[in-house]
Amino acid sequence: MYTPISFTLLTLSLFSQLVTSQTHEPTKLRLMHRVVHPDLPVTPWAELGTVSIPSFTSISPTGSHASLSLAQSLRDDFAEFAEAVNPNMQRAMYHVAIERPESEGSVSSIKACLLPSSTSANIVIHFSATGEPFAIDYSVSPVPQDGICPVTSTGSYPAHNVTVVLKSPRMAPLPELRIPPPLTPEGEPVAPVPEKSFVQKYWIYMVVVLGALLISGPAEDSPSGNGKGGK
Repeated sequence: MYTPISFTLLTLSLFSQLVTSQTHEPTKLRLMHRVVHPDLPVTPWAELGTVSIPSFTSISPTGSHASLSLAQSLRDDFAEFAEAVNPNMQRAMYHVAIERPESEGSVSSIKACLLPSSTSANIVIHFSATGEPFAIDYSVSPVPQDGICPVTSTGSYPAHNVTVVLKSPRMAPLPELRIPPPLTPEGEPVAPVPEKSFVQKYWIYMVVVLGALLISGPAEDSPSGNGKGGK
């Protein structure tokens, strides 16, 4: 009699554990990259690496670090990029994008001439409220303060270390709403009570002081001399 109930509870428990393990299992997000120049043929996208995305609830709005596994063909891809587009060419751009099956996805671009002299890179991936990645920011350092491409004879793209940061949406502060003014039965705002003047507020004290002065009367004059009659 109790066997079907026990079997049902056991099945639900195993299913719950399976769903929980799948929910907390990190997902993989592929990043793509390429170099482009407006006067040269468009180079195809190549895999930059794969980011391990943890559970969305563990991603902080201020940023949570994630690991990036660089593609094994990265150095070969950079060599092909250098043959197609020299990084020191004017208007050459380096693109990094989020791979999406249905579209190209979000793309971040920087000047290709900034890569040869850089030593590190930083990637920020932004997530929507539903946990979907929708934007990516790519930057390298060091970068000249004036943003002008440094003079270098290196015509290759470096494969340096990359730091990845994940950011969940930040909630905007709620507006401070003011209390609406009271309305009359006709729907019009109630006119505020006019503020009393100084005399209207303190007239009773003025009357008391004035009455005390009238009751006390004028001050008596002190007699002159020493009180002895003269000869």
